[in-house]
Amino acid sequence: MNGLEVRLCRGIGRYYIYPQMKALKLAAILSFIAIAFSSGVMAQKMKIPENPFKFRDAVTRKPIPEVLVLPRYRSAKGIFLAPEGPAIATHRNYLDEPFVYRTGAQFILKASEIHGLFLLPIFIGEGTDLEGIMIVAPGYRPLWFDDLWRLRDLWNKHDIRDLRLTPIRDKAWSALWEKNLNPLTDDAILTVDDFRFWRLYEAEPGSLYVDYDKDERQLVRRFLQPAKAKPAVR
Repeated sequence: MNGLEVRLCRGIGRYYIYPQMKALKLAAILSFIAIAFSSGVMAQKMKIPENPFKFRDAVTRKPIPEVLVLPRYRSAKGIFLAPEGPAIATHRNYLDEPFVYRTGAQFILKASEIHGLFLLPIFIGEGTDLEGIMIVAPGYRPLWFDDLWRLRDLWNKHDIRDLRLTPIRDKAWSALWEKNLNPLTDDAILTVDDFRFWRLYEAEPGSLYVDYDKDERQLVRRFLQPAKAKPAVR
């Protein structure tokens, strides 16, 4: 079907009714917003908190000064029927806007965008949502993190932004660089073999696109190859 799907409204986007509720998927939310407009009620989209992250070595507990943050996004474009489908839409997984983050600094990252036309009960348009971030530092195992909308665990005991990165041997890091990270500096489309690394399910349509421009590819290369100069910190 060349990427065209007919399915119940499931896509991307994170809207919450209360903090502990799991994120609703965008395709359903796009349809829900159409109803919301007719009643004067808007769904509340949660902004990602700007509270700082802390990264530490999992063995020594020493701070890791800088990490490379690689956001992964998912987009949906098509026709959505309120409240929960069906929908005719194309979906796309992609990487974009990598940046270097300094431990303890303010964390600023845009979550979602929705554009389109409401023709009640139909929404025609597109939306983009942040699915999560891959945290990378030379000499450490990359860490996938997607719980960006909360600051504490469910029991309100621990800061979930105080994270540990596991150190790995030079040989393991070199292999990781060649297989999973170096392609980000050259390739436009990653293969299905990379899906597991980027926490994508086998059922996800299409490929994983790398929407980095020339400067962003250079940033990735400079940061992950320590012998070269480090990029400016965002």
